Amino acid sequence: MSAARRVGAAATVAGGLAGALYAAERIAAARVRRSPDGDAARALVAQVYADRHIPTHDGGTLYVVERGDPDAPPVVLSHGVTLSVRTWFHQLESLPQAGLRVIAFDHRGHGQSLLGDEGHSVENLGRDFKTLLEALDLENAVLVGHSMGGIAVESFVTQFSDVAAQRVAGIVLLSSIAYTPFGSRSTRMKERIQKYFRRTPDTTGLWSRRNLGLALARVAFGEHPHPSHVELVRQMLRDCAHETRAEVPRTLIGIDFTPQLPDVRIPTLVIGGTADVITPPFEARRIAQLVPAARLEMFQHGGHMLMLERHDEIDRLVIEFTGEVQRAPEARGA
Repeated sequence: MSAARRVGAAATVAGGLAGALYAAERIAAARVRRSPDGDAARALVAQVYADRHIPTHDGGTLYVVERGDPDAPPVVLSHGVTLSVRTWFHQLESLPQAGLRVIAFDHRGHGQSLLGDEGHSVENLGRDFKTLLEALDLENAVLVGHSMGGIAVESFVTQFSDVAAQRVAGIVLLSSIAYTPFGSRSTRMKERIQKYFRRTPDTTGLWSRRNLGLALARVAFGEHPHPSHVELVRQMLRDCAHETRAEVPRTLIGIDFTPQLPDVRIPTLVIGGTADVITPPFEARRIAQLVPAARLEMFQHGGHMLMLERHDEIDRLVIEFTGEVQRAPEARGA
């Protein structure tokens, strides 16, 4: 075969593969859109306005949204990596209606929060939590952390156990983890992976492709998600800064809270989904086994985005748990 023919054949194959991929993403996106949507469509049009920006210890800011009676029991919502306060659309409506003061914030470098001089780190996730609680002077608070937001809760309660004992009534770890591989005993491998993340290409264009982005965002959900919930996740991933997408996963390599979790004496509710492929079910079970007297709730066929896909049940658990720990404040720090 001549060189020209080989080039032509290769171009034909490449074109065919591109066409097949395009067709596949359209089919996958169409399957998502055919699911019932109902009230979930409001998640895409609801406006969330900032009540304030809180300065961090290193010159950044935390974008904070509050809803509900300022004298009501406080619940603080901490979102996952590359997401934002929009994650908590349902909870910002329903929890205040249940008589709670609800506070959601964008982590540094996410949403409308500004990254400080010290950049991204697991330690700074915990420090930012301390900053928030002290700036708002919260007491008897329930901290709800999703995915990376749960890591932020773990970082805070283990770094600043005295502050947590004074200000926190309970913690909820939702679709989160306490351990990732390649920690201190695998330093060389950890460094290689970190270098890879530094070279990660900008995926904004990928998430901006509505069909492909929707198909990829679908991975974060369990059975039969609402199309608007999947679209909301796609939009948050699209809107996240490339630097945050590249840097934050790097900081989560090699975390290990397993030695400290047995010392946590704050009432803890651990929630996971059996169909979660991002933080698999055994991660929730690991945390529940390590934290003394932790309670475990597993959602059959639930995915990673439980606060969206199973919001009624999640809201009920958070409301009930908040009532329990508010009635038993002596359990804190016991």
